[in-house]
Amino acid sequence: MKKILVTIGIVIFLSGALGGALAAGNEVKIGYLRLVMSLPTFVAVEKGFFTQEDLKVELVPFQSGTSIIDALVTGRIDANCGSAISGHWFAEQNISGRYKIFLGYGPVGLRDNTFVVVVRKDSPISDLKGLKRKKVGHFPGATSQALAKAVIRTHLDPEGVTLTEIPPPNMVPALAAGQIDAFFTPEPFGMMAVSKGVGRYLRKHPLTVLRMKRGFPGGDFSFSTKFLKKSPELAVKLKIAVEKAVDFIRENEKEARPYLVKYTGLPEPVAMRIPFDKWIKIKELDKGSGQDYFEVLYKEGAYKKRMDTTTLYYE
Repeated sequence: MKKILVTIGIVIFLSGALGGALAAGNEVKIGYLRLVMSLPTFVAVEKGFFTQEDLKVELVPFQSGTSIIDALVTGRIDANCGSAISGHWFAEQNISGRYKIFLGYGPVGLRDNTFVVVVRKDSPISDLKGLKRKKVGHFPGATSQALAKAVIRTHLDPEGVTLTEIPPPNMVPALAAGQIDAFFTPEPFGMMAVSKGVGRYLRKHPLTVLRMKRGFPGGDFSFSTKFLKKSPELAVKLKIAVEKAVDFIRENEKEARPYLVKYTGLPEPVAMRIPFDKWIKIKELDKGSGQDYFEVLYKEGAYKKRMDTTTLYYE
């Protein structure tokens, strides 16, 4: 009888240990930025889509695109959900083959919904030509500057405009203080400037002047190749969970928006009104549109060499 009890005890112990090992083997570390584009990540947590795929996720917030990309390419996180595609391209030019993109975010047609140009509320500037000899703010980084230059170039020589890097939290205060005459940014900074009575929109969809009719994936979600080699089955499950979240947002946008308040700190009125672009599954993505976007930034000097960006996707 004692032998039977001991045997049963061993079986129970081993079962528990094995179950714990399996659970540990399902852990995934996901990095994210507190931005609208990261919404599928928040939805996947709140609606239990990661749990449905038997994944135990650890969400790791980052403060910048540079820091999250560095964590991705060094393998300190398993997935980046998500950040700007331009930062991924910089990483590829420096150290190739460290990631694969599994979800895009951006416009799918000519009009980008989130990028804006804002001037001071009392500014006499009435169009992009009016930026000549003015001081214009943009987010830090070569790609942000290149994008502003590309838009300005369609109306005047950007060398006649003083472009200056402004950290995102300082953008609206800088406009209010008269330190800059205008700024190029994604939302919600235009909404914030207008709501505070500081600014007005000079142009809500300035990227239309670049004539990228197929749209472009301005942001993306990606896997580290280290994770893909080590746990390919977990990568498949994570992608399924995130795509479930994308489907949920498409069908239940009003229910999904409040998660932006919880995870990004956006005020509820802003979270419920801020415009979205599209989350684009890889099977839906026109990869050539991403290449077109790269070429725009390359011509403005953001990148040292041309590359084929269509090879960077997870199929």
